[in-house]
Amino acid sequence: MSDAPQVRLRVLLFSTLRERLGSCELEVFVPAPATGSRLLDQLAAQYPAIAAYRPVVRLAVNQEYVPESVELHENDEIA
Repeated sequence: MSDAPQVRLRVLLFSTLRERLGSCELEVFVPAPATGSRLLDQLAAQYPAIAAYRPVVRLAVNQEYVPESVELHENDEIA
């Protein structure tokens, strides 16, 4: 296991991803600095059901759609 700092993120799932994973939210740890792109890449690697949708997933942070380059923080609402 790496000693690199990790950011704990809670991710809310909706629609097809929620159905495919059978859960409404996930808790993941992403290496710092956490970005939307890193989060989505990690989710796609960790959950094969998400990988197929990776090219079309839209990321929202604190109820606003954001680019994948956005920096993520532990208290953000990520969907």
